[in-house]
Formats: sequence, C-alpha cells, structure tokens
Amino acid sequence: MNWPYPCRSVAILGLGRTGRALVEVLSGLGLELFLSERRTLSPGEREFLRDRGIGWEEGGHSEAVLRRGLIVPSPGVPPHEPVLRAAVRRGIPVLSEIEVAWRLARPSHVIAVTGTNGKSTTAALVGRILAAAGLDPVVAGNIGTPAIGTVSEVSGRPWVLEVSSYQLEWTEGFRPDVAVFLNFAPDHLDHHRSLGAYFAAKARIFRNQRPGDTAVLSRGVHARVAPRAKTVLYEDVPLPLGWGEGVPEHLRLDLRAAFAAATALLPELASSPPPYREVEGGLRQPHRMEYVGEMGGIPFIDDSKATNAHATAAALQAVPGKCVLLLGGRHKGGGYEILEAPIRDKARLCVLFGESRDFFAGLLSRWGVPFEMAGSPEECLEAAYCAARPGDWVLLSPACASFDQFRDYAHRGRVFQGAFRDLVRRWGRMSPA
Repeated sequence: MNWPYPCRSVAILGLGRTGRALVEVLSGLGLELFLSERRTLSPGEREFLRDRGIGWEEGGHSEAVLRRGLIVPSPGVPPHEPVLRAAVRRGIPVLSEIEVAWRLARPSHVIAVTGTNGKSTTAALVGRILAAAGLDPVVAGNIGTPAIGTVSEVSGRPWVLEVSSYQLEWTEGFRPDVAVFLNFAPDHLDHHRSLGAYFAAKARIFRNQRPGDTAVLSRGVHARVAPRAKTVLYEDVPLPLGWGEGVPEHLRLDLRAAFAAATALLPELASSPPPYREVEGGLRQPHRMEYVGEMGGIPFIDDSKATNAHATAAALQAVPGKCVLLLGGRHKGGGYEILEAPIRDKARLCVLFGESRDFFAGLLSRWGVPFEMAGSPEECLEAAYCAARPGDWVLLSPACASFDQFRDYAHRGRVFQGAFRDLVRRWGRMSPA
C-alpha cells in the first residue's frame, strides 16, 4: 500500500474499534501517528500504543492534535468537537476512516450502503448475493470489521461497505460504483445538531458518482436528491420468484435494495438469480429481532440494534400480538413521535431504563401508555416477565443509542441475553433457541 497523502503526520481521534484498526494499519506505513482520546485509556490500550511506538494523550483532545498534518476522527467524534472546528478554521485536513481506506484499497468495485435503518441487513444481503453468484466479496464498514482493516484483503475483489452518516460527513473523494441510500428519518440529532446536517452527511454518498455509476434509492430519498449517476428506485425492482416470501415488509424492502445493488454490478442476475437459500441468511442479523429463548410460554426477543424510533416502530409492526417493550438508553434528540401509534397498539407495558427514562416517561404519560422504571437489565426482564401474558412477547427494542451504559448496541444485546439466562436459572426453564 502506498500512502496517498503528502503529509506523514496523522492524528487519530478515539481508540475504539475504528481507531484501533487505523493504528494497526497506518503504523505499518511508516507514518508518525498520534492518538488522542477523550476518555481514560485502559492499561491494555496503553500497551497496544507503546508496542507500536505511538504517542498519545487521554482525558481530552488538546492543541497537540492540531500540530499534525491530517486528522482522522473515529465515527463517534461529533463535527462540533472544538478541536475539529479549530482544524477546519486552520485548514488542517480532516478525513474519515472510510475515505482513508478507500484511498488505500484497490477493490474491483465498491458498493456502499447507507440509510437510517436496514444498512447492516442490506449490506449482508449484497455480500451473500455476490458470493452466491461466484464472486468473492469483502463485507466491511459499520457492519463489522472497519473498512481500513480490510484494505489488504480486498484487492481485486468487490467491496461491500456499510457506511454511516458519521463516516460519510468527513469524506472528500469517496466514490462507490453503486451507492445505496435506503431511507431517511430523524436520528443522530445529538451528533449532527440538525436534520438538514444529518441528511447532507448521508447524501455525500452520491457526491462523487459519475453517470456510469449507479444510485439505488427510495422514492422518499429521490424526492430530495438528484444523483448524477444512473438512478434505480429499489421499491420498483421485482424480486426473483420465491425470494422474501413470508418475511416482514421492511425486510423485503432491504432484500429489494440488495438485489437492485447486486444487479447493478451484475446485470445477468436479473435473469439468472442465485438460489434464495444461499441469500436468506443475510436477513438474520445479530441483535436484530433475534430470538433469545422462551420462559413460561413468553418469547424474549433481542432487537438491541434498534437505536432509533423508526427501527423500533418496524419491530413493533412485526410483533404478532401484544408485547412488553424494553425502551431506553441515550436518546437522540427527536423523532420519537412516530412511536405513539405502534406503542399504543402493541405495547401492554413499557419498561424504561437508562438515561432516557424520564424523557420516555413524559412521552408515555401523554400517550396514556403504562410504564415502569427499571435499573439493571435483570430488573428490566423481571418486570417485563411479570407483566407479560400468554401470547405476548418481551421485546428489547430500545429506540436509543447504547452509550450511556454499554460499549455499543451489540454489548447491550449480549448483556440483556445474559440477564435472560440468569432469569431462567432463577425463575424457570428456558426453551431451546
């Protein structure tokens, strides 16, 4: 790999999953790296940096960041972070990890997927379709391994990337051959500060596309943006015979978008699609409507990946009857009005947890929906089980970010699944998942 930028002094903000991957890859290119972290680093993290000869600071981002020629913020660092605003004023380049990875990698093609909901499922489905068609895609980005961590293995192979608004907002040249913008709804207002800024970050996925590229999008998104690339409205794309039968409508839409993206790369798939059995596994994502187990005839469902109101609304629509809804975390500043109708229709009770308990208590009081407050995941599940009736589901679909109590939504899901197993040991016997 050849470093594509003139400066060789780089500041990385944040040592989470993305920051760590950046350090691992860029340290092998002979660059002068500096790691800046707002929180206190763990002993293991300090050892990781020392082993690679990398200087660091912790407890906040200082003027030292601005002495570097390039700044690469981790996705969770907001654009209004003072050090980033100072960098922009001084003309210091700020680029996202996805941009740096794209500059370093040499894939055969890039398919990038964004949207408020369904990104992971759609990206996974695209990967499965391409693999079933005989290609050897690398699926990366927000879905799992950071893009920067796959730049070596993706050479000459299709690259399927799930990209968030956080990753897109600091891109400059990033140009996918196929760009997918699934949908748009209020989310991440705590990060972007306005709905317009959030949409603008998402829309950057089309910014550098050319007429020979393809933009796959919904009618709602198309009403707000006119890409230069060839435009495909995925709601109008017919699925192959037998694909998606019996799955909820929002998953059928993800499947349509994935098939549209894959056929943009391989047009022959429209007439000769791969067997659905080789694709359908992509519809089952960890912590997305994941069946955990059953106790006393009550199924427990982990939808921890529902970090916004629209995802929780879709989860509630998929519930066949009533449920006890576990709701809470760090709310994102708006967009929760959409939950009123599905919660009133499907939720027998809401169990509230995390930073947003009082926020949701106010909403639910106005909507006339009963609720209880809980502290730990164990308390949440006990309250939910006690309130549930035969035929109900207990549904963890928080409609919030997880960062008040957990590392990420996956950590939250694992903790709640562990709490369910503890509940079973104390209260009953779990049916096999």
